[in-house]
Amino acid sequence: MRGYDWARLIGLAVIWSSQYIFLRVTVPVFGALPVADGRALFGALFLIPAALVMGQRIAPLAHWKDHLIVCLPNNVLPFICFSTAALFLPAGYLAIINGTVPLWAGLFAAWALKEPLGARPIAGFVVGIAGVALIVNLGPVALDAQSALGALLAMAGAALWGWGGVAIKQRDGVLPPMGLATGATAVAAIVMAPLWATATPASTWTPGALIALASLGVLCSGVAYLAFFSLVRDIGPMRSLSTGLLAPALGVLWGWLLLDETVTVPMLVGVALVVSALLLVLRR
Repeated sequence: MRGYDWARLIGLAVIWSSQYIFLRVTVPVFGALPVADGRALFGALFLIPAALVMGQRIAPLAHWKDHLIVCLPNNVLPFICFSTAALFLPAGYLAIINGTVPLWAGLFAAWALKEPLGARPIAGFVVGIAGVALIVNLGPVALDAQSALGALLAMAGAALWGWGGVAIKQRDGVLPPMGLATGATAVAAIVMAPLWATATPASTWTPGALIALASLGVLCSGVAYLAFFSLVRDIGPMRSLSTGLLAPALGVLWGWLLLDETVTVPMLVGVALVVSALLLVLRR
């Protein structure tokens, strides 16, 4: 890959590993479902003017089916899954589980895009799932019904993002990457707008939480999408999602530094297993 591609990948890892810090701050204040839509809303508010300045065509009405197919696995469903999981799991757990996204992408790409999938990627997938199971079972959070539900929701969100990369690749050439990203995010914000009916009273909202929600949307669903959608076009969904190599370790680091979350040996072993799994999957 080119140096420009590596720069975008590393930047994505830093941005996307921070999303779970924002979720842990915003979800208790607004509620899980409103945060899912707020993320898409602020992302769209950033992407629409950016796309127009770049001269990118945005055509959600003419290509509504393509936008819907892209936004469901990339925005609507994973946003809901991870926002709800943030009620039960610390940011470090969520970041480690997010590290399985490239593993899911590899499986889906092999099926839908006919990309090769040998014994090494399959072994990597098994190792990655083992790493997630280790931290959920032996990490600092007690394994109960709520933490198990949070882990299942986060895994579902990771799998959806894995399929989302394939869905973007399948529509390569239909619209410019930025136009597709912008339209899909805007459609997601509209689709999830009714979720604000479940929001906590506005009197309980805080300026810090509002800033965190805006940052979640602008950075993690705005700035990041500028790089991600073009990366999928340039290097494919599996390599684009290799940001997961850095995201688990960075997410644990941010949780420890910013939220004073506990880091245990099983968590670090889980990080090592997930990263090892990704190396197996991505190695050519």
